[in-house]
Amino acid sequence: MSVARFQVVGKLDGTGRMLEGTVAIERDAGLVSVRPLRRRRVYTLTLSDVATMVCQRVIRAEVFSRRLEKARRRGSYGRR
Repeated sequence: MSVARFQVVGKLDGTGRMLEGTVAIERDAGLVSVRPLRRRRVYTLTLSDVATMVCQRVIRAEVFSRRLEKARRRGSYGRR
């Protein structure tokens, strides 16, 4: 079984603070696991679910930036 492991830093526990953790990608099973440092909990998703979440997040960010740019061109952004 081929497993790739990576050390990461991110908001991994829901408190909003940055934590270290480990990401493991199991290629044969098609799973991604995240374990925050010094925690017992392991969060596991399929690679297809992770790919879907990444695409959705990027699309939302693109739509938001386009709307923000349009509002700035109209001059309605930041006025009160």
